[in-house]
Amino acid sequence: MSAPLAKHWMRLRRSLGRRWREWRLPRGYVRLGSRYGGWWVDSRAIGANPLLIDCGLGLDISFPVAFLARFGGHVIGIDPHPRSVAYCEALKPPGMEILLRAFWREPGQSLEFHLPRGAEALPSGADGISGSLLASHSYAGGGTIRVSSTSLAEVLAGAGRDECDVLKLDIEGAEYEVLEALCRSGEIRRSGQVLVEFHHGWTEHPYSRTVAAIEAMRDCGFELIHTEGRNHIFRRTDLA
Repeated sequence: MSAPLAKHWMRLRRSLGRRWREWRLPRGYVRLGSRYGGWWVDSRAIGANPLLIDCGLGLDISFPVAFLARFGGHVIGIDPHPRSVAYCEALKPPGMEILLRAFWREPGQSLEFHLPRGAEALPSGADGISGSLLASHSYAGGGTIRVSSTSLAEVLAGAGRDECDVLKLDIEGAEYEVLEALCRSGEIRRSGQVLVEFHHGWTEHPYSRTVAAIEAMRDCGFELIHTEGRNHIFRRTDLA
């Protein structure tokens, strides 16, 4: 088989595999947002006047925009990168607010945030804005800034809510410590659906840490419904 034909065959296999996994999703799941920034959610588990807490905005807010267009309600977007916040503030729709904070296990902390290297020093396809609280992140190297932290409990209190319909975590490696703390305290159950991009391999954390996080979520009463690359879609079992 020639190299171009082999490459085409591999792409076809990946596409068919993705479509097969999507076909097996439970009824009611919809994908909201762009191909790059979109996520699956269970539309049947979204309540009236829903709340989405979207942690890690980058330069793509197609997911929260689509969420608001479909369900209404309120979105709280959170990102520690000033450039991301400025970009999203200029494009945010009605119903969305944005916090310049690092989502963390505790609020009120002053943390070191590692900025990404310049675009010319990043891998092809990198967005050039994905910094991290972890110095081991493969994109880090563009200097550091100090950022203030917030937490799930603080965000919910500020919104006057007991829980959120959806919690999205694309926080570049910090998800491991955040989920560990939320699962240990049981506060993770203040979210109906949890969407996580895991960063094993891109940070100091190995894949075994991702497996442990998945098991901790299951122990807290969440089912892993679907995976899409590194994106993991959890739903609280009492919402099934």
